[in-house]
Amino acid sequence: MNPILLTMNTDIIKTVILLIAKIILFLLFFAFGIKAHAQQTLTLDEAISMAYQGNKTLKIQNLEELRSKQAIKEAKTAWLPNVALNGNISRYVDRQVIFLPGTFAGTDKDVQEVNVGGLYQYSGAVTFNQTLFSLKANKQLRSSQIEEQIKRQQTGDLESRLIREVTKTYFQVLLAQKQLVLLEKSLYRNEKALKDAKSLYFQGKGLKTDTLRSYIAVENLKASVSYQLSSIRLSKIQLKQLLGFDENYDFELEDSLTLEDHYDALTVFDESISIENLKRHDLSIQKLIIELEENRLATVKATQSPQISFIGQYQLQSQSDDAKIKSYTWHNTSFIGVNLSIPIFSGGKTTAKLKQHQLKLQEEKIKMEDLYNTVKLELATIISDWNHAKLQYETQKRTVEAAEVNYAMNNQRYSNGIGSKLEVTDAELALTSSQINYLYAIYNLKMSKTELKRALGELTF
Repeated sequence: MNPILLTMNTDIIKTVILLIAKIILFLLFFAFGIKAHAQQTLTLDEAISMAYQGNKTLKIQNLEELRSKQAIKEAKTAWLPNVALNGNISRYVDRQVIFLPGTFAGTDKDVQEVNVGGLYQYSGAVTFNQTLFSLKANKQLRSSQIEEQIKRQQTGDLESRLIREVTKTYFQVLLAQKQLVLLEKSLYRNEKALKDAKSLYFQGKGLKTDTLRSYIAVENLKASVSYQLSSIRLSKIQLKQLLGFDENYDFELEDSLTLEDHYDALTVFDESISIENLKRHDLSIQKLIIELEENRLATVKATQSPQISFIGQYQLQSQSDDAKIKSYTWHNTSFIGVNLSIPIFSGGKTTAKLKQHQLKLQEEKIKMEDLYNTVKLELATIISDWNHAKLQYETQKRTVEAAEVNYAMNNQRYSNGIGSKLEVTDAELALTSSQINYLYAIYNLKMSKTELKRALGELTF
């Protein structure tokens, strides 16, 4: 073969191989890119941040807060000028009638009716009203400001509860995943035990009861694994709803269900702290509600106080018996003045309203006292749960170590022919149960910490 052709063929082959390699690398990067996009890793802090941006309930509450701010602007309009343009066109079928003393009308009657005015009447007016003094308007403005503060505190309370729910659901998914791993390991051990039991039974060296016991254990574990998979799926759906994700969005949790080295040094509640000094949103909300009811009571009282307004009007009007507007003569009338309004009697309506708001104020004060007691009980419960969770964790930690040793010993005894299959099965069950209880102890400690922060008002974005 010609050396030149051989060299050309070799170059072509190298070029083709290089092109194929580039295509394969591109496809691999593309596939990994899709997988990375479809299955994003998510830390707890990232999940909380995403919930702040995407949670629909929080978005609704934010809109409520914005709406309350607009209510303040509405209340402020009571102190702004009110200008209106009014116009009227009338066509009378019969002329208007006025009644005059007969002497004015040149008749002998005591009262003489006189037809006046044109059949077509046109009028237009610009009116002006500016409030100068109104206790009621002041109180209504203050009420709208308090309501806006309540909405703001409600938003903060919702954020705190949302962080707790996201944290709880996040750890529930981790807990379920860890349990699944333990159950799958247990299933693997029991399937191996079932296989060994069948082999021994067919060799005439084992009992049928051992095979049945292993079979039952395997089937129960299969059901538990299936249930755990369903639990993980449902918990993930709940977490997606909290974060505002689409149901088809997939992610993997990056954090792990483990404790910090110094978990025992975590901040606990200082019982010397006064309940009033806690930064709890529910306490702030109730205080604002009491202030709001006091202000509403003052608003009702203010309806009995005088109101003073500066008023003015400029009016153009004309009347005629035909509809030819061009031939009309227009007359203007204008005035300015001060209007004083003093309520005197409203049929007992104000008194009834006062009584209603007084009763409502007493009700809210009782609620405040009850809320203080509830908070005290909540804190005491959380501290008790925290101490119990610490004790449970230490106990389960030692139990797992003992269960691992116990399972290894019984498995070794059975392998050496000096132990029974029942002992191995019981040891395996005790090991799996203690490992699951250990996971629950870690979960309870983490949730107790979260609940404590929320109870102290420290759980914020």
